[in-house]
Amino acid sequence: MKTLIISDIHGSIDRLNDVLNTPLPYDRILLVGDLMYHGPRNPILADYNPKAVSDRLNQLTCPIIAVRGNCDSEVDQMLCQFSIMQDYTVTEWNNLTLMVTHGHLFEPDIEGPRHGVDLFISGHTHVPVLKKIDHTTIYNPGSIALPKENHPNTYGYLDDRVLTTYTLNHDVYMQAVID
Repeated sequence: MKTLIISDIHGSIDRLNDVLNTPLPYDRILLVGDLMYHGPRNPILADYNPKAVSDRLNQLTCPIIAVRGNCDSEVDQMLCQFSIMQDYTVTEWNNLTLMVTHGHLFEPDIEGPRHGVDLFISGHTHVPVLKKIDHTTIYNPGSIALPKENHPNTYGYLDDRVLTTYTLNHDVYMQAVID
């Protein structure tokens, strides 16, 4: 299975379309929170259109797994035809155990190894991270809309055990094999 990993959209319809129009094939999408609202600390983007973001996501026919970010609300859930209100999820894909959370409630470097998962995915910081602690790969795809610390806009892609962070130009930014 090939999975798009998208975090911190913050209502940016143009950046969402950039990612969804990737030349990479994908079978499912993992949304790591902060889908529609820009948040009080972030600027309002020129392409800010939360309704268009929810409409675009609702049009997708592939499975979507989503977790709640600190900027997501019950009103946002009313617009989505898939669940976005879980604080975290633990699942198995391709013989990998994944824990996914936005990152505002759980510290990735502590919770990933504590739970003994193969891959711990979070967002929230808008900074891409790909590292290993003990037997757990800690991953943050960065933000497609509001990157921080001079990183480009980025998203993630999981193909079997190869985890890649791409820029919106679809250039490889980070990559690792999860063992």
